[in-house]
Amino acid sequence: MNRIFLLLSPLFLMTGCSVSADTQRGVEVLSSYSLDNALKETSGLFCIDGGAFSINDSGNKPELFTINELGKITGKAELDITNQDWETITGNEDYLYIGDIGNNAGKRKNLKIYRIDRKDSSKTEKLRFTYTGNKPADNVPYAHDYDGEAMTMRDGKLQIFSKSWATETAHVYNVQDIKAKQALSPIANVEGLPGVVTGVDWSEEKQEYALVGYRSNALGMFKPFIATISNEYQVTGVHMLPQFAQVEGVCHAPNGNIWLTQESSPYTSAKIAVLKIH
Repeated sequence: MNRIFLLLSPLFLMTGCSVSADTQRGVEVLSSYSLDNALKETSGLFCIDGGAFSINDSGNKPELFTINELGKITGKAELDITNQDWETITGNEDYLYIGDIGNNAGKRKNLKIYRIDRKDSSKTEKLRFTYTGNKPADNVPYAHDYDGEAMTMRDGKLQIFSKSWATETAHVYNVQDIKAKQALSPIANVEGLPGVVTGVDWSEEKQEYALVGYRSNALGMFKPFIATISNEYQVTGVHMLPQFAQVEGVCHAPNGNIWLTQESSPYTSAKIAVLKIH
């Protein structure tokens, strides 16, 4: 296990993007381990005491995993729901929420969130939603703003941060989980990110979001980043992560560290890492 400390210069931060951020902060990679092959397409992360929940995305079984910071699977349950394109997981003391909201092609009409009872995973509810203004038939794959892979909970409300291929301006949506079906309109936008958003988590203690994402090219090469976002949706720090690739999940651990997961690709394996932002 190697410790890597990165204090990124303003020049490196600004290469290829426009970012308004505090360049004096740094990110320290405390540990990084390979994930079990059963989680090679990890797509979401939700921290709990002593570990985290994680899931795989489309093409995989509807399985819920618990893992530790060494990347070891400590538990697994197959849920009686469908995994069309699971991309994110969050929760509270009573429920877990799995976002079946992946929409790279922009053609989906059946976006949904599953609410799962943490005491009895057989008890699930389905929340359906659409995006106001979205016309799936008109969307061009990988060139629209109606995709989503990032969801968190803040002040008792579910929030989705869009994966905005067209504009790279993340749109923030509040979800009313008491309604079975709803149309979502943005409550805020996050500008100045160096790529699309794939994971987010709100910290009540820090009163800020941790957000991960990347810029990619046709060759499947990724330029991943982690960012901090204020409670008013302003970018307060951006750090490139050159030692990682397709980062997908992020969460605040109870001890104040940040965990992230990386999906496997032709160039690298699936990973879990523990970070500290100074």
